[in-house]
Amino acid sequence: MNSDFENNIRPNPETDPVSDGPVGEETTGGAAADDATIGNELPPVEPPSGRFIAQLFLIPALIVGGIVGLFLLLSWSGSQTQDWQTLVINLGRDNPHRRGRAFHDLAQLLNSGKATEAGVPLGQHPPLADALADLTSRTLAEQPTPEQAADHLQQEVLLVRLLGLIDVPASTLPVLGKSLEANRNPAVRQAGLQAIASVGKQAYDRKATVDESHLLESLESVLASKDTDLRRDATVALGIFTSQTTLDRLESLLADTDPIVRYNAAVSLVRQGRMQGLSVFRDTIRQAAGDRGSLNLTRPKTEAEIQAFEQRWLLLQLTLKAVGNLADSLPEAQRTDLTQAIAPLAGNDTPARIRIDAKRVLQRLEN
Repeated sequence: MNSDFENNIRPNPETDPVSDGPVGEETTGGAAADDATIGNELPPVEPPSGRFIAQLFLIPALIVGGIVGLFLLLSWSGSQTQDWQTLVINLGRDNPHRRGRAFHDLAQLLNSGKATEAGVPLGQHPPLADALADLTSRTLAEQPTPEQAADHLQQEVLLVRLLGLIDVPASTLPVLGKSLEANRNPAVRQAGLQAIASVGKQAYDRKATVDESHLLESLESVLASKDTDLRRDATVALGIFTSQTTLDRLESLLADTDPIVRYNAAVSLVRQGRMQGLSVFRDTIRQAAGDRGSLNLTRPKTEAEIQAFEQRWLLLQLTLKAVGNLADSLPEAQRTDLTQAIAPLAGNDTPARIRIDAKRVLQRLEN
C-alpha cells in the first residue's frame, strides 16, 4: 500500500461540504421531505360507508339467492307438470325405485286437484283411469317367480291403492274386484277393500250411483272368512253402496260377533238414514257405563288385555263422536234415550278423557 502523503485523498474544507452529523443523515432527511411532499399531494382517505359495505355482501347474496330460487322453482314446476302417461309407464318398470317414485308422484298429482286442459279433474280423467286399470289388471294376472314374489307383491299393493284415488268407478271397480279373490295375498285384498271404499265414497259425495252388483259376491266371500281385519274393511266397503241388498246385509251385520264390524255397519246405515244402527251405539255406551272399571288404565296387564282395552276405549270414543255428530238430526225420543245412557259416563269416576267426551256429547244432545 502506498503510504505517500500526497497520494492520500483529503477533503478540501473550502470546496467539499462537511456534515456535522453521521454519514447518511443528509440522504434520510431528503427522503422524508419527499414523502411529506407526496403525502400532501394525495387525496384524504375516508373510511367506507355502511351502504358500501352492505353492497359488497348484499348484491352477491341476492344473485346467489336468485339462482337457487330459480333452480328450486324449475324443479318444483317440473315435478308438477310431469305428465301422467310417463308416470304410469314408470309404474310398470322393473326397477322398484323408479316405481316407488312414480307411485309417490302420481299420488301427489291426484291429490293436488290438478285438471286436464279440458278442465276435467285428473282423478276423473277416463284415459288415466283406463291406463292405470289396465296396468293393475295385467300385474294381478302375472305369476312371479319366488325370487320376484316380494317385489311383485309391493307393486300389486301400490297399484291397487292408486286405483282408490281414481273417481271413475266403471273403470276401477271391476279391477278392484279381482284384488279380492281368495287366492290373493291378504295385503292385496286389504288394499282392494280400502280402495273400493275410497272409490265409493267419492261417488257418494258427488251423489253418483254406483253399480256394485259385480262386487257383492267378492265382498260376501270376505265377510264369510275368518280374517277379522279383512271383515272389518269389507263392512266399510259394503257401506258405501246404497242398494236394498246392501242395506239388508248391513242390518244383518249389526248382530255380528265382532264389535268393530257392528260399529262399521251401524255407521254406514245411519249415514244413509237407517236408524237401526243407533242400537249398536246405545249398547256400546251402556256396556261401558255399566262397567266403568273396564276403562281403568291400570287394569290390563297382559298383551292380550292391553289390546282388548285399547279396542274398547277406541270404540267408545268413536261411538260418542258418532252420536255427537248425529245429535241435531235425532228425534226427541232417541235423544232422551241416548242422554240417559251417556249420563253415567260424565261422572267423576270415569277417566278424564272419556268424561270430557261424554259431557261434550250431552251438551249437543241437550241443546
